[in-house]
Amino acid sequence: MTGKIGTGKTEAATVRDFERNDIEAVARLFQKTFRGSKTQSPALMAHLADVFFDHPWNEPDIRSKVFVEANGAITGFVGIFSSRLELEGRPLRAAFASSLMVENPKENPLAGARLVRAFLNGPQDISLTETANQTAMNLLQKSGNPLDPAYSLNWLRVLRPASTAVQLAERRVGAARILRPFGRVADRLMYFGRKVPFSSGENSKIKFKDVTPDVFGNALLSLKDLYPLRPRWDEASIRWFIEQAEQKRNFGYPEWRVGYSADNRPLAAYAYFTNPGGIGWVLQALSTPALTGDLVDDLFAHAYEMGTAALRGAAHPWLIPALMTRRSFFHSRSFYVAAARDKSLLEPIRSGQALVSGIAGEGWMRLIGDRFD
Repeated sequence: MTGKIGTGKTEAATVRDFERNDIEAVARLFQKTFRGSKTQSPALMAHLADVFFDHPWNEPDIRSKVFVEANGAITGFVGIFSSRLELEGRPLRAAFASSLMVENPKENPLAGARLVRAFLNGPQDISLTETANQTAMNLLQKSGNPLDPAYSLNWLRVLRPASTAVQLAERRVGAARILRPFGRVADRLMYFGRKVPFSSGENSKIKFKDVTPDVFGNALLSLKDLYPLRPRWDEASIRWFIEQAEQKRNFGYPEWRVGYSADNRPLAAYAYFTNPGGIGWVLQALSTPALTGDLVDDLFAHAYEMGTAALRGAAHPWLIPALMTRRSFFHSRSFYVAAARDKSLLEPIRSGQALVSGIAGEGWMRLIGDRFD
């Protein structure tokens, strides 16, 4: 949930439900706000229709909102998609907010606050966002909804130090890409004649395998029941989310891994995007509690073998101890906020026992990581 907003007074404007005939205007606003581009993208418009109207869990009374000027111009938007959760078998209606944006916030100073209020006042049992920036988080906190620290942490694990330094330099100065070959050479020299620094545990109780997206989805259907608050996936819906998630061309190529017991039961699974020489991005990771260390070891070893310079991802609470003991860096990049009228529904999130991020949250969306050429 990201965007640009301001504070003050806004007159003669309304907030209403997002309609299909608004897609072109919202796509243009998205391109301008997040991509700094005025070019219209048919692929982006098609994806907005998929996410907000043709989503497999779409519910007609849980709708995205647009901020409309008196002259009819759309100058603000908050993307809202419905989700189906369950708490110990009890079905819940949930809504995720993403892509909060306001054009000319100084001219529309209360637009962001009105869009956030419309989201929180929806009919859902629980309201969630895992991508709030500082401004959006401030608006949510003013509504009495603090961020969740454990789900808001992000992490970075350096695998190849010199190549990682080059990658970070490139983000500031594009010309730094000419240093990539020197980074690769420096990393080789750093480990020359030494044991490979990352390897899966030799005494691991599980065996990880590369799998297809469908097999990965079946593993998620089994492993989700480890968490009291979880999505109500079935084979059709998990397939749809994964098909969306694998189209993140800015992040590289997806890798799907499942860890099996001796009797071939899935006990852990993770998916990440690898970018040889670049920084990989972890989409989803989950495992039985005793095996998080095995999962993280295999993840780092596999990414290293693929040539990845570093890995980053959201620090799901059940992964934090394993990440900490394996020298990962933690930082805040975006913020997780959950709200509900029935505060008991938030307890699994506060205690770190909820599967409500990644593919189970907003991570499947192509708005995060695709180019829409």
